[in-house]
Amino acid sequence: MRALAAAVALLALALPRPGAGAEARVVAGSDAAEISPPAGAVVRPYENAGYRLTLAPDGATRVEVDLGPIGSRAPFALPAADGGATVSRVARAIAAGSGGRYEAVSRLLAWVAANVSYDLDRAADQAPEAVLERRTAYCTGLARLSVALLGAVGIEAREVPGYVAEPVPGGPGAGFHRWIEVWYPDRGWVFSDPISSHHFVPATYLRIDDPRLESYPGAGLLVAREDRMQDVDLAPGPAPVRPFRVRPNEGTRQAAALLVRLAPAVEGAATLEGATGGVRTVSLAGGRGVFLGLEPGRYELKVRTAGRLAAWKRLTFRDRVLAELEVPVEDGRGEGGTRR
Repeated sequence: MRALAAAVALLALALPRPGAGAEARVVAGSDAAEISPPAGAVVRPYENAGYRLTLAPDGATRVEVDLGPIGSRAPFALPAADGGATVSRVARAIAAGSGGRYEAVSRLLAWVAANVSYDLDRAADQAPEAVLERRTAYCTGLARLSVALLGAVGIEAREVPGYVAEPVPGGPGAGFHRWIEVWYPDRGWVFSDPISSHHFVPATYLRIDDPRLESYPGAGLLVAREDRMQDVDLAPGPAPVRPFRVRPNEGTRQAAALLVRLAPAVEGAATLEGATGGVRTVSLAGGRGVFLGLEPGRYELKVRTAGRLAAWKRLTFRDRVLAELEVPVEDGRGEGGTRR
């Protein structure tokens, strides 16, 4: 009976919980930021697969992020079972059957994002075993559990100390932070933040070349940013408990998508109705929004700005593609709009 109870408990640990409207979104494009580091922080040039940090003569740092597909073909095979700790057994249950290293990493990070909540309790033990049992942690514990799960199935990973110049969705505000770096034999090291960004981190993440983050009392400053990241698809797998973004491994798509841009970039909302039913609405914050997870077929798009109809178009998706549509509006107050 004890063995059966242990098996049931392990299965409950390993299975992802169903999502409640959250989405894992595939992201593309690029991101760049200039950051003034915290006083005294040790910052050195650094580059891996998708992230590049350079130093300016005036002491400011520039971070550039490329969100092109990783393109790794590294295989994955479960190592021999060692009958070890719960961390190892849970990692094996999650990663079993993965078709490659990228898929195994994706499964493990998605499990952490779905099952461990962010909790800034400095008194709580942040060791992997304690975090796994408690299911709460701050960034240190989330990073250490992720590294331990990956290591348990033979994937090399390490904790990364740094500073984030903007709040992390679902995690801490701007300030000192820890994330991870995963090794791909054919691509090198790749950053991930288990909380919100898998297989990449935004350009607001500044790597610090010293693990003793608590020794720096000051704060950094985001000087400038060129955010050209765009959600382009839904990630495969079950819906997560909380949303996160994923850098893809290949250029294949799960479904069609429609990116709507208003010209000029005024606030608005867009509604997309399929020929066979179903209506979706997205907010056009900054004049921009995207419909994801579309099946090929006919759709009717309506765009409203300032409470009035600004555009009305009929669209047909013949394949699973990303379509971009620029909609001209008259200062956000066009009435009747265009029809096509």
